[in-house]
Amino acid sequence: MAHMVKPLRIVPLAAELRKNSGIGAEVVLPPSMRHLDMDGLSDEEKATLRSGLFDHGVLVVRNQQGLDPNVMPQIGRFFDETAWDIHSGGAKMVTDAKNILSQNRGSRAPRAPQVSIIGKGKWTGYEGLADLDLKHVSHTEFHETPCTKEELADGFTRAYRWHMDAPLYERLPGYVTSLHSLKNPDLPDQKLWFPSGEVLSIAAGATAFYSGARAFDLLSDEEKEFALNTTVQYAPRAYEWMLDCKATDDGLTIAKSGQEKRLEDLREWSWDKVHAFPMVWRNIGNGKPHLQVLGCCVFALRTADPTTGEVTVIDDLDEVREICHKLTSKVYTPENIYAHRWQEGDLVIFHNRGVLHSITGELTRTSGESDPEKRLFWQCTMASGTPPTAYRAAA
Repeated sequence: MAHMVKPLRIVPLAAELRKNSGIGAEVVLPPSMRHLDMDGLSDEEKATLRSGLFDHGVLVVRNQQGLDPNVMPQIGRFFDETAWDIHSGGAKMVTDAKNILSQNRGSRAPRAPQVSIIGKGKWTGYEGLADLDLKHVSHTEFHETPCTKEELADGFTRAYRWHMDAPLYERLPGYVTSLHSLKNPDLPDQKLWFPSGEVLSIAAGATAFYSGARAFDLLSDEEKEFALNTTVQYAPRAYEWMLDCKATDDGLTIAKSGQEKRLEDLREWSWDKVHAFPMVWRNIGNGKPHLQVLGCCVFALRTADPTTGEVTVIDDLDEVREICHKLTSKVYTPENIYAHRWQEGDLVIFHNRGVLHSITGELTRTSGESDPEKRLFWQCTMASGTPPTAYRAAA
């Protein structure tokens, strides 16, 4: 169905929100469309939506209260025709205690099993499920040197862990992730801390993003050349391997080695299922290079000399992490971060192969019916059948 009078539009967010991040635009639906309906869009509107995502990284659709959760996997299939009809985390991600991704005590929506239910607080009979006691993970449990009690009392928070939604084993990362807000905390703003000493005022529970394209642009010419010719080898069953590790203050990588699980102690695995990806990915929409590194999960680096083809392998874990941190930390400044201030009903669609994101916020009070920290979200990221494309293949 075409919307000839007022078709779907993409409107960049205000400059004070985007700053230098290059991230963020609002999707203005046609007046006749209450909820985003992929089947109800014209071919031209679909093209507008597609280019909007790959150009802006994060799209916001407002006032989507009452959205059918099955729309979210439809979005995944729209942006990736090779998407598998499963959540990329698999069936057991939310229940496997050996996996760090299960610590939020989430669940899956019975009427849309590709959709995770996450948030904070106790929810009785939600979506026909047994009682949920959802947890909002805090950097205080994951960072090597978290904020002090005094800093927390003063409203400080940190980025928990910068990542793409990528299993790194068996299943490939999806092109997009969608998040839908059903309930948000009723709290004052909190203060996102940066290693530089700078502070950014953010909503409690904001989701923070940075652009891989911006991260690449900030590299020196020498660093760009290294990144373009480097493959990142991730750890076997990375989220199980790193379960006991502690992160750096910025959440970009692990602070020190020695706390990883021994490879022989992991569940059964094989190297042919462990992922190694280019350090720089090509944006399939606009062709730009994106520095896409999951610093907490790196295991080794393989760099090819573009002239001779000779490959240098770095497998000292501390050195690998130091290199990745040096490259990615340049983007972690307030002017390069977009922190989404959630409104109930928001549907946020982000380019999972073009931005990295992190949980923020301290929502740690004991849950109760009148808990002002209560939070409820749907999340969907579909496993892809297509691997990421290197911006420039190593010779």
